[in-house]
Amino acid sequence: MSWNSKTWSWVKKYFSINSLSTDGMPVVGKFRTPAVASRPEKYVYPKSKASNISNNYYFQRDTRRNYPRLAVYTQKEVAGLLEGASVKPSLTPELASEVVTTIEAKPLVDVLNSRQLYSVNKLPPISNFGLRPKWKISEDFVPPNDADYIYAFKRLETEKFT
Repeated sequence: MSWNSKTWSWVKKYFSINSLSTDGMPVVGKFRTPAVASRPEKYVYPKSKASNISNNYYFQRDTRRNYPRLAVYTQKEVAGLLEGASVKPSLTPELASEVVTTIEAKPLVDVLNSRQLYSVNKLPPISNFGLRPKWKISEDFVPPNDADYIYAFKRLETEKFT
């Protein structure tokens, strides 16, 4: 039973802290104004591209799941990218129609073995954020003097890149 009923109105008036507060139930005899669906205006659909439902899929609008697209490369494509584009001689229109050029596709293993990808002067790529290490051979490290032991490593230290 609601506090707004006539039975409980005297209890609410004497015992409540705020007698004007309501419990959300409408008072008996009162109705909602304006009544539902009595407004004279008609709903106007927004004229925007986002409101058009055709070709406006949710997965295209959802930026939370905007993952990078998967790309697949064959070994022939990777070998071509590593080898670089060869220079094509410019031909006159008469010779261009007669000469058929074919691109020689090398296997990836042959391309990788034909040249050295990285050297002392041509280092592999590193990330652009954070401290870049500058490598130097440490002076305080003494290699072991054991003749039977082959020591092929050097101890390297990093210093801050300036």
